[in-house]
Amino acid sequence: MLSLLPPLPFNTTTTRDEAPLRHHTPRRAQHRWRGFVAPPALMLAGMFLLGGCEQSPARQDTYTTPISTCAYMMPTVSGTRTYTQGRSGKSGQNNPIDSAVAYGNPQTPAFCDRPLSDTLRSSIELADYTHLLDRTGLFPTLQQAGPFTVFALPNTALETYNAQTGGQLLDPASTGSVRTLLGYTIVTGKWPHKALRAALAAAPGHSLLLPTLNGQALPIWLDTQTEQVMVGPPHGQSSPLWVMGIPQSNGVLYFTHTLVLPPAEQAATRPNTP
Repeated sequence: MLSLLPPLPFNTTTTRDEAPLRHHTPRRAQHRWRGFVAPPALMLAGMFLLGGCEQSPARQDTYTTPISTCAYMMPTVSGTRTYTQGRSGKSGQNNPIDSAVAYGNPQTPAFCDRPLSDTLRSSIELADYTHLLDRTGLFPTLQQAGPFTVFALPNTALETYNAQTGGQLLDPASTGSVRTLLGYTIVTGKWPHKALRAALAAAPGHSLLLPTLNGQALPIWLDTQTEQVMVGPPHGQSSPLWVMGIPQSNGVLYFTHTLVLPPAEQAATRPNTP
C-alpha cells in the first residue's frame, strides 16, 4: 500500500519522537542526496559524448530514414490510365468503391543514398522498364559502382511500343534487340541536370553525344524554342525529359516522357512508304 503522507525533506531536523520509521544516518542521507543528483549529471555527460559521434554511413531502411537524408518523390500516372470501371458488387454491396480517385496513384520515394537498382525497383511508373532490364540481364549492371546516367522509359511508352510491334518486347526471340534498346537509355558517366544544361549551353549546336551501354552515342540536345532538354536524335524518335535527374549513389536517374529508340530500331519500326 502506498503511503499518503508526504515524505520528510532531507534537510529537516527531527527529534527522537518525530523520527521516521526508518532511521538513516547522516552519511546514508548524504549518499541518498548524491544519488538523486547523479542521473541528470550522467545524462548531461552522455549528451556531450553522443554529440561528438558521427552518423553511421550504413544505408537506411526506406521507411525509417532520417529527415536529413536527400529524397525525391517519383510520379505515378499508370494507375489512372489502366483504371477500368468495377463491376457491381454482390448482394448487400450495391455501392462498391468505384472511382479513379479512390484508387489514386501513390508517389514513391527515391533516396539519394541508394543505388539506381534500388530506386528502379521501388518506382511504380518504371515497372515495365525494370522488368525488361531483368529479362535482358542489364539490371545487375546498375547494381555496380558506375556511375551511370539512366534515361528510363515509362510504362506508357513501352506498352504502346509493345502493342505496335506485336509483343516484341516480351518475345524471347527478341531479347537481343530489346537489350540494345534498353542499353541505349543507359549512359556511362554521371550527368546531373545542372551539369547537363551547362554542357548543352556551351556545346556547338547545343547538342551532345553521350556514350551508352549498347555502344551507340545517345544525342542530348536543347530545344531552343521550348528550352527543354531532349533525348534522342533531333530528326528521329526523341523525347523531352519528365523527371529531371534524381541523384543516386551510383549515378543519376531521369524519366523520359515518351519512347527513345536507337537508330536501327527506328528504321525497323518506320512504316513503309510507296
